[in-house]
Amino acid sequence: MARMQFGTTAFERARGDLPELPVINMFAEEAPTEETGIALQSRPPLVDRAASMGSGPAEALFQRDGVQSGALFGLSGGAIYRDTTSLGAVDGTGPGSIAGNEIGVVATMGGAARYYNGTTLADIAFPDSADVTQVFNGASRFWLIRADTGKLYFTPALTATVDALDFITAESLPDKLLQGLWLDDAAILFGVDSVEFWPNTGDPDLPIAPLEGRVFEKGIKATGCAVVIGATFAWVTDENQVCLTDPDNVISNPGLEEKIEASTECRLFTFLLDGTEMMALRIDAATYVFNPRSQRWSQFASYGEDNWLPRCYAGGVFGDDTGRTLAFTTGHADMAGIFERRFRAGFPLNSGGLDIDNIVLRCNVGQTPYLTGEYTDPVVEMRLSWDAGQTWDEWEPVTLGEQGQYDVRVMWAGLGMASYPGLLVEFRVSDSVPWRVSDVLVNEQYGSR
Repeated sequence: MARMQFGTTAFERARGDLPELPVINMFAEEAPTEETGIALQSRPPLVDRAASMGSGPAEALFQRDGVQSGALFGLSGGAIYRDTTSLGAVDGTGPGSIAGNEIGVVATMGGAARYYNGTTLADIAFPDSADVTQVFNGASRFWLIRADTGKLYFTPALTATVDALDFITAESLPDKLLQGLWLDDAAILFGVDSVEFWPNTGDPDLPIAPLEGRVFEKGIKATGCAVVIGATFAWVTDENQVCLTDPDNVISNPGLEEKIEASTECRLFTFLLDGTEMMALRIDAATYVFNPRSQRWSQFASYGEDNWLPRCYAGGVFGDDTGRTLAFTTGHADMAGIFERRFRAGFPLNSGGLDIDNIVLRCNVGQTPYLTGEYTDPVVEMRLSWDAGQTWDEWEPVTLGEQGQYDVRVMWAGLGMASYPGLLVEFRVSDSVPWRVSDVLVNEQYGSR
């Protein structure tokens, strides 16, 4: 018996013609009961909440307990929404941002910043009527980045007024600011060429000051490419790397960086999955999800769509391209339709050949929730590539077992001989049933049923 290495983190690399290892709609987690110590689990499916915010696209969502009774706010289709009610237009082409505190919320799409106090929506009187790139909240103040400058304006505590002299300027470099975050009672300011840290001073006239000796000379790719995650932060740098906490902690791989560089869209957002805060990197035609617990990436996708539907998140709710609000749900049908989960395994061969008598997949069997009708006998499909992913055979299905058939062995037999450059195997499940994988075995001694 040999164990085949299966992909637990998504990898694609055009340069060098390396095999792709997609992990789609699954994510890796520790599994102490399994010999590999790890398992791939299916992500939860999505459901339409039937509470749309216009026709979309949804650019930003915001929800906080203590802010407007915990209402869900969204920027969608050029307007700001409170739940499903449009409060009025917000000018600009995005990216969008919303911030809030006890007095209300401020939103911008890169044009004029608008303030909602719970009753009315009005423009903030911003100096020189300049555009606002982004807004965030910290220390009970609103912080607004003036477009195409290194200036960050601030309001007095618990107000939404901006004085023309109430601003700070990036110090380390003559840098244009693109985004700010508030973390650990400090502002983190992301510029084109640098990242600066400005802790809270408690001084009402100069509420933050630069932290001497803590500047990263590596900027951010674009507005919307930085997020707070857990007790730290992540950002996509101007060099197309995804970094966590500091520039030396690069969590992206060369294949992902290659895709970021080629993409016109790039945004980060976080969301909760089974109690873990995950980070989504959305680019032109794919969304990659980072699990900070396992330190691995996977790809989330929606069947028949160009990308995973969600593009922003707040308070357990996602927003999509069409203005719909979505949420994770129970069951195993994604958006009431097909839910395809897929991954690959393989090994290289440098010389000689290997007869593949069988391939055995260790996964959960006999657990279809359906006793009558569709998916009473669900299947898992496998296909082979004898040339390390250049060409593929047809999909071959085997049963995952009817309800209660816990001794079913998921196995494909009599497959042929593998030789240089190696064997690559892809598995998928499209039936609406649970699926977990923890091992892929080759030539298991007791492989026959």
